[in-house]
Amino acid sequence: MKDIFLIKFGGSLISDKNKINIPKLDNIRLLTDQIRKASAENPDRTFIVATGAGGFGHPEAKKYRHNLLEGRSLIKAAVKKLNRIVVESFTGIGLEAISMEPDRVSKYSRGILKELSYEYVVKVLNKKIIPVFHADLVDDESFGISILSMDKFIIDLAIYLKKKKFPVTKVIFAGSTPGVTDSSGNTILRLTNNILKENNKIFFKTAGIDVSGGMAYKVKESLRLSKVKIPVIIINGAEEDNLYKSIIGANFTGTIVEE
Repeated sequence: MKDIFLIKFGGSLISDKNKINIPKLDNIRLLTDQIRKASAENPDRTFIVATGAGGFGHPEAKKYRHNLLEGRSLIKAAVKKLNRIVVESFTGIGLEAISMEPDRVSKYSRGILKELSYEYVVKVLNKKIIPVFHADLVDDESFGISILSMDKFIIDLAIYLKKKKFPVTKVIFAGSTPGVTDSSGNTILRLTNNILKENNKIFFKTAGIDVSGGMAYKVKESLRLSKVKIPVIIINGAEEDNLYKSIIGANFTGTIVEE
């Protein structure tokens, strides 16, 4: 295991966020097939995938946002549905993949990852199995039950693994927009803290229901990766071969986020 890629499939990319429980099967197949292609070309590449909640989990999370304990089982069931569709897409093209609950392998306190059962995750990777995490609710030791965005979790996971000396190569956010766009809809090729300070109105409003912060939150979390020297890329995952290009380092369409 020489190269670990962490990839988030955005909820709006793999589902219709304006409707309930409608997956975008063509996009899911497009994404999983590009990972298959990149894996076949270089067996040293290993992948960790996270699926957003999309039109499966966000409606339930919004409904029960003031009483997450009451809605816990419904929210978890919803995000698992979408996650299983992605896992089945991987297995359908010959890649082993299993669904993983962040709540089962991580412990949070005040929104900070304190402990991770990384040995189990690494054991799965060593078997050439793709762990596919899903948006989740976690029992935060200080805050109680909380929504855990995959934008946050995948970055927490990358940093944790890097500190444990595992070869984290890159984090990729595959969404439904061409990276981070400015007010005119143009893709910002490179985004830093200084650029954000100069222009804090670049973020568009997320289409559909989103309880996890949208693009602004994604970029804020991504900037944490620059401090530990992990490259992060935000791309349009619906563009043909764009995910594959971002994995292998070819010319892709999207935004590089760095300090």
